[in-house]
Amino acid sequence: VPNYLYGRNFCMATDSGIQSFCCVDQCNALMEALERSIAHPVASPGLIAELVEALPSDSVNAPRNLSSSLHWKLDAIAEQHGGHVPLHGRLFAQWMHHAFPNECPLPRALDVTEAPMTNDEWRARRKISTDVS
Repeated sequence: VPNYLYGRNFCMATDSGIQSFCCVDQCNALMEALERSIAHPVASPGLIAELVEALPSDSVNAPRNLSSSLHWKLDAIAEQHGGHVPLHGRLFAQWMHHAFPNECPLPRALDVTEAPMTNDEWRARRKISTDVS
């Protein structure tokens, strides 16, 4: 859902073509809360889990208990980085998607370099009419 909602298809461009207005990325607010609490680019999996368990969102109530799967994934990230989790890496972004699936988009695959298409671009590429019957 967040990958769709935060896509360019939900942005409205101005007539000048200079600006566009898009949906607010709720994951940014969650990340900002974590960054304020941690105040460091890396953190222990235990600290991150404790903070996320107390972090509410529009679709996740707090306090909550993180699943053993989420704890395991966080520990696995830390194992790859000397016992600490980098907050601004792709793996942590993926973990945040699992912790907050309706707020945080799943990061694109590493081998994907093409920007996501708007609905109109997708239809044009596939030669699908945009006319409404």
